[in-house]
Amino acid sequence: MSEPTDVDLAQQLGAPDPAVREAAFAKLFERHRQRAFDLAWRVLRDTGLAADAVQEAFLTVYRKGGRFEARAQFSSWLYRVVLNRSIDLRRREKRHRGSPLPEAQGAARGEKDLGAEGEAPLETAAGSVTPEAMALESERAALVRDAIERLSPKLAAVVVLRYPKGLSYEEIGEILGLPPGTVRSRLNRAHAALRDLLGEHLDED
Repeated sequence: MSEPTDVDLAQQLGAPDPAVREAAFAKLFERHRQRAFDLAWRVLRDTGLAADAVQEAFLTVYRKGGRFEARAQFSSWLYRVVLNRSIDLRRREKRHRGSPLPEAQGAARGEKDLGAEGEAPLETAAGSVTPEAMALESERAALVRDAIERLSPKLAAVVVLRYPKGLSYEEIGEILGLPPGTVRSRLNRAHAALRDLLGEHLDED
């Protein structure tokens, strides 16, 4: 027997039998939880807040998934919910703290520190990372994170979806509910804003 699709499982969330609903939800959660968390973490840079955003998003899935209409991919709808919850949490935290969110606790999750487009630190010809390259990359990554924090939520959203995952304009448009041309326009505006904020620190590529 073939595995049920995401749309099949979403429709089962509206079933009258609680056992059917719970089994469908468990499968959807298992399939999408890691990528949902990765997306939330890119926006929030904090593991606890990212987990909160994912939990809230999947509660929405459980409540509303049975009414999902297959005009778009289920994953696009889910990731849009995750993104919206993450942006809401980011705004809430900024209001409460009056400052940018703390640096992500990446070490606790085994995360590498990433640059403007998610590259690993520079390596030597022998393939080993030098302390100088690691320090330079870490400083550059921190500057880029701070600059993204200063973008508007609309511009920050296209940046975190485009880098480092490399989603296409069409894929980003599906998640955000935008035409590809609008995605391209927002990404160009985000690049211009980052150039103004970072100057010579922005990767030339």
